[in-house]
Amino acid sequence: MDQVLLIIIILAGVVLANILANHITIIPLPFFLIGIGIIFAILPFYRGFVIDPATFSLAIISPLLYNEAQNSSRLWIGRSIVNILSLAVGLVLVSVLVVGTGLHWLFPVLPLSLSFALMAVVTPTDASAVNSIFESSPIAKEQMGILQNESLFNDAAGIVLFDVALGAYMSGSFSVNYTILIFLWEFIGGLIFGALVGVAIVSARLFLIRNHDDTPIIMVPIQILTPFLVYLLADKFGMSGILAVVAAGLAQGSERGKLRLTSSRMQIVTSNVWEVISGMLSGIVFILLGLSLPTVIQAMHYSAQSEFAIWRLLLIGVALYIAQLVVRLLWSHFLLRTDGNKERSWRDSLIMALSGAHGTITLSLAFSMPLMINGGPFIFRSPLIFLAAVIIIISLIMPTVLIPLLVPTQSLNQPRYKWVKRMIQAAISDLVKEKENVAAAQIVIDSLQQQLVLDGSPSHRVQRQITKEAYDVERKAIQQMHDDGKITDDELKYYFEFLELNNFSADNKIWKNVWLRIRFGLHMGKMYKDLHRAQDAFLTAPIELEEVYWRQQFKNHGEDILPIEKAGFDAVMEFLKDHESDHGMEVNFVRRFYRTRHRRVNSGDVDPDIVYQMFMRAFHSEYELIQEALSSKQIDSDLAERLQQRISFDEITYIQNSEMFREQI
Repeated sequence: MDQVLLIIIILAGVVLANILANHITIIPLPFFLIGIGIIFAILPFYRGFVIDPATFSLAIISPLLYNEAQNSSRLWIGRSIVNILSLAVGLVLVSVLVVGTGLHWLFPVLPLSLSFALMAVVTPTDASAVNSIFESSPIAKEQMGILQNESLFNDAAGIVLFDVALGAYMSGSFSVNYTILIFLWEFIGGLIFGALVGVAIVSARLFLIRNHDDTPIIMVPIQILTPFLVYLLADKFGMSGILAVVAAGLAQGSERGKLRLTSSRMQIVTSNVWEVISGMLSGIVFILLGLSLPTVIQAMHYSAQSEFAIWRLLLIGVALYIAQLVVRLLWSHFLLRTDGNKERSWRDSLIMALSGAHGTITLSLAFSMPLMINGGPFIFRSPLIFLAAVIIIISLIMPTVLIPLLVPTQSLNQPRYKWVKRMIQAAISDLVKEKENVAAAQIVIDSLQQQLVLDGSPSHRVQRQITKEAYDVERKAIQQMHDDGKITDDELKYYFEFLELNNFSADNKIWKNVWLRIRFGLHMGKMYKDLHRAQDAFLTAPIELEEVYWRQQFKNHGEDILPIEKAGFDAVMEFLKDHESDHGMEVNFVRRFYRTRHRRVNSGDVDPDIVYQMFMRAFHSEYELIQEALSSKQIDSDLAERLQQRISFDEITYIQNSEMFREQI
């Protein structure tokens, strides 16, 4: 039970960090995660927190790399294979050998093998770590494609070099022939084994799809279990489990190419599941860093080795980052090919160098260092983790500060948001023209206007104030009708009761909803002396029952609520029109409430099939707008793709929640 509680707290921390990062965009997400981890370290049951390295590699690294591999574009890999291999293999080897040797010279207490091991840990890059920067300061597609695919392949190279260097330290000897043999067995063997197992699993999944067994409950667990199965099998044969997982992930990517538009629902569900899993696992890694830092620092503070002083390790970490940056800068400028084989500018090379930020895999490798070596505690573990943490933090700060200076920053008011509003307004404009099915069209218009509202942040205080003023406006309009002799005393009395009850349920609070259900249920049971009538009334949403109930009450008294309600409705619409320019979002909420009431009172039931047709018509209008904008080159294909994706998700949401829409009719 305690372990479950610890996991739940860490997951809650990941959620909290993502919320903070959404609102404080100037600070990268990893810093929030690390900070929350440090706060957790203060809690009594987290003190002295230690992670089992073997479990960490299996549970964290393998699913992260599998998902990264399956999402890699084979087209981009093919186009940029020379640059990718240059960075992922050549640069990794040079960085490990050159900077590792320099580290040993600068810090002789650290054996040469462990210097190489540390550099292997901090060579893997994490393109997603600086994605938030690229959203406001976008770089060229070629650069982004290279960075994303480099981060996959240099993960594999770094992991294999780390295993070789750590193995040399543990054995106390280094044999070139043996090392090459082990390297080939782990590297090549892991890739071949993972590819074979991956293809077998893909074939099994395609067989299930052909036999119509491609339900999410079957397919998603198979895919989630794949990286763990592949890792354990490869590790059992002494091959690199991580490289096997990468190869299996690439095989899974080929499956998507075969599926194309078939099994669409399964692909969407799988993509969403992996997005959540990878996001949570990446967040957990940084929270674990924050959790472990106090323990790591404390271990160095009480260490007998004076060389492990924190200030000394900080300086070494800064020096290592600078050395890595210089090597990467020179490599990017002189050894990376560009389109047309033109020489890469120093600005582009500096962007590529700074974009080599470190993140999840670097942390994962650092935490995977053994606690014990040759029967004794591994005294270098804490200093190495601390150095890796310093390099990670610097590598996140530098691009955050410098890349916006190198790349023109786009306004956060991006065309995407403007075009989303244009899409919705185009759909509304088309539905307003509907003459035969006005009530059904109005239902869809209200839903579309709600989308516009949810894209902003309405003030609930202002909304309550406008609702109260609208209520007063309607009361005055009805009172005026009474004073003019247009309605009787009874009609005034009963309509004011209707207004009071209607206003009571306007904010849709749960306790009010329950109270109204009880009230209507008791009233219906008493009126008809029928328990089933009372039960039906209790189970029916009050907003649906109010109008039906009061229309019937007026009818029983030989009166008509419709002209009275119309007068009140018209008065409120005029009032809201005058306030629309100042409080557009809040007015939309109130207007939607009154339109729904007016439709229910006047129209009664609306055919759900007609509402469905109106929704399809709205989506078609949005698609047409995007197609015209793309044809006239007002937007590019990337923006069109994102806008079209939004429309597709809206369609799926409507289809999946059609029952909810029917309840609101």
